[in-house]
Amino acid sequence: MAHDVYISYSHVDKAAADAACATLERSGIRCWIAPRDITPGDEWSAAIVKAIDHCRAMVLIFSTSANNSRQIPREVERAINVGIPLVPVRIEDVVPTQALAYFMSSVHWLDAMTPPFEGHLNRLADSLKALLQVSVPVSAAAAAPATGPRPTAAIPFSAAIGEPDKRGMFQEIMNFNYQRSAKQAVGWYLMYLLIGLVIGAVCGYLAGLFVKGDEGFQVGRLAGQFSAVPYNIVLGTLLIWHRKKDAPNLLLVLAGALLSTVSGAIGGLIPLAFLSNRPLMKW
Repeated sequence: MAHDVYISYSHVDKAAADAACATLERSGIRCWIAPRDITPGDEWSAAIVKAIDHCRAMVLIFSTSANNSRQIPREVERAINVGIPLVPVRIEDVVPTQALAYFMSSVHWLDAMTPPFEGHLNRLADSLKALLQVSVPVSAAAAAPATGPRPTAAIPFSAAIGEPDKRGMFQEIMNFNYQRSAKQAVGWYLMYLLIGLVIGAVCGYLAGLFVKGDEGFQVGRLAGQFSAVPYNIVLGTLLIWHRKKDAPNLLLVLAGALLSTVSGAIGGLIPLAFLSNRPLMKW
């Protein structure tokens, strides 16, 4: 069935997109959002093109992640080419790249960077209802497509991911598919430095047991230091796995491995902390 609004977003901003979708559908605006509305077995790109062509407006959840996406500029260009209105909802204070600025320079922005996020979504719903002339809300049951159930109530964005300014330094420590803030990168460094020091101490102690005399301490120290090399390589591989394999990122991994041979985990983890702050690959 036809939809009123196509919601374009980076997978990193899924909580914000789901909240926007729920609020709009509660207001009677039929939304198309991936992956929910892609029929099983359909080709992803073909389903997106078809959805954009049959919607009456596009809502873009705009953030740093969306700005760095390779897929979103294609969706925006498609929307502009078929002549449907574009409504960017900016959830982070970021300037569009040239690829997006070309299409978005003349459209009206909705800034949604200050809490509560739900208030901005209600204003978005009112604006879209006026734009699309949606006057009679449709029930969630009547609007539900065959591809799956639709949400019937707004999903609190702050409850889903927390307010950005309140994210802790040690949040998502074990998640390597995550773009950290500068403060979180410091927390990541401190946590994995502690783990690296423990691993080095254990390796040094075990190596020292096999050498008698005064040389045992020296051998143990070197073993502990060089244990940071494979440790850094593993961490670097996990961090870059979901990031671009371009020269800057690869150099950070290489620098981490080289520094770990000289200064152990203390120096080797510094480039990797910078790498954890780099953008992820987006769809």
